[in-house]
Amino acid sequence: MQKETLLIEALWNGESDARLGALASLVEKSRKKEKRVGINLHVHTNESYSVFRSPTEAVWYAFTNGVGYFGINDHYTIAGHAEFGKACRIAGIRAVFSIEAIAMDHEAAADGRRYNDPNNPGRCYLIGKGVTRDLVTGERYDTILSRMKNAIQRRNRKIIELLNRHAAGKGYPVDLCYEDVSALTPRGNATERHVVQAYCEKLDSLAGGKRNRLDIYRGAVGEAVSEATLSDPADLLNTVRAELVKAGKPCYVEEDPEAFASMEDLIGIYKEYGAVPTYPFMGHPVTEEEKDLDRLFRKVTGYRMYAFDLVEFRTSLETASTIISYAENKGFPVFVGTEHNTKRLDPMVGEIARDPLLRGYLKKSANFVLGHQILTRVLDYGYLTESGTPRIGNLKEGFDLYSSVGAMDLPPERIGEIERMDARAAKKVLGID
Repeated sequence: MQKETLLIEALWNGESDARLGALASLVEKSRKKEKRVGINLHVHTNESYSVFRSPTEAVWYAFTNGVGYFGINDHYTIAGHAEFGKACRIAGIRAVFSIEAIAMDHEAAADGRRYNDPNNPGRCYLIGKGVTRDLVTGERYDTILSRMKNAIQRRNRKIIELLNRHAAGKGYPVDLCYEDVSALTPRGNATERHVVQAYCEKLDSLAGGKRNRLDIYRGAVGEAVSEATLSDPADLLNTVRAELVKAGKPCYVEEDPEAFASMEDLIGIYKEYGAVPTYPFMGHPVTEEEKDLDRLFRKVTGYRMYAFDLVEFRTSLETASTIISYAENKGFPVFVGTEHNTKRLDPMVGEIARDPLLRGYLKKSANFVLGHQILTRVLDYGYLTESGTPRIGNLKEGFDLYSSVGAMDLPPERIGEIERMDARAAKKVLGID
């Protein structure tokens, strides 16, 4: 038991090779031989912000929870993809590689219309599903993404300054610095959530002796913090964030416009990543841009997005059913996942992915993106052309074709063999006429 505990701790410590070695040992020792059928194509790791302290730890949790299709979906980075892919191969899980960032629709913002950010009209989270290559350093889209990330870090530094000033004014000097924040993520891809986490760690360091932890938090944050809040890390971070750094609060810093690409540019970034641009639903509340599915479909296809994404625990089963039924009629894949972008360890598979009436379509969608990844690698035959339009004009036929390739469940060794074949032979094996 002690050895297993040490192996589990090794999943997030040290270098990636050591983490992967620990995972291999745990998988070998596991008695979980049942077929893994769970679907979760949207989780964050510590490469952005997450309860998971490494991509390998996320894969272990998926393995122990019966996940068979698993997708990494970090904000603004694909740095975790290599480790994630190796971990999934060790665990016998089919891996999907994606990236997420925020765009700005200036017209929607001017009209006060919301997409999937309930507090900010015009702001729109978008996903590139099925990343198959990296950006070219120094070229246009790499420069745009770097500019976005730099703007986010400039804002983080300003928030740190305000938090220090606020805490000192309340009698709780914390001396928070940017290095405290960047240390919380392996490549410095820090978010506002990391800033809040580092601030809380500083407050915790003040506790002891005559200084009661609850008194410190109430003094430095406010009466919204309770004993129950302190006992729940995710609730604590959310409370501190809401009380100090959200709009209208003492340490709020307005977002830098450079942090948001235009809708066209962010979709262009995803095209350069070789991914399928995907619209993720807010789910709840139903926003102005999401309540009319016909209108939303016209908008997203006008922007050259060709798939939907649903998030468990914030989308009701009824809403998910409506969206999937609509998407099926249009030939749109629908992906589902759990995010895990707080410090709460929620279940890995939710009620949407478990629902017997929806699972078939969600599995077909998972196979679709796997088929896209395989065909891009083997034949440079991804779902979208270089112009960003579907390679097969009939969306339902294209969906069927790429799903059929993904459903073959080809092991990596077999994909490598097909990759070495001439194009005609590879097409025959994969059923591409």
